[in-house]
Amino acid sequence: MNSSYVKAFIWAILIFIGSAISGDSLNGVKFINIPGFDKIIHFIWYFVLCLLVMAGVTKQNGKLPLVKIILITISCFAYGWLLEILQGTVFNKRSQDIFDFIANCSGALTATITFGWFYKRKFWRRVI
Repeated sequence: MNSSYVKAFIWAILIFIGSAISGDSLNGVKFINIPGFDKIIHFIWYFVLCLLVMAGVTKQNGKLPLVKIILITISCFAYGWLLEILQGTVFNKRSQDIFDFIANCSGALTATITFGWFYKRKFWRRVI
């Protein structure tokens, strides 16, 4: 397993933990008071997740076919949807938010569109 897959797995766990944290815990943390800041966080979470998974597949196969690009993007969408459902049904003091899901999908879609540009940069390849 290459390091990008490990990073993607750890990142997915961090997203899960961030999504599962009690609403009471999150309400006590107000370090940045920007309207919609949580949507920016959702966007970043899924942007990075999608980039890491795509980097892992590219490192493993040497290329990233269109079918895999689509599957990775849909998988990121599905993971975001699953966590939103869990927030509404299982996690304490959390609620589903369609706008969180839209931010998740926007992050993954932006990563999908920009992956080639990022991956061609030598610095970026060392990071991921």
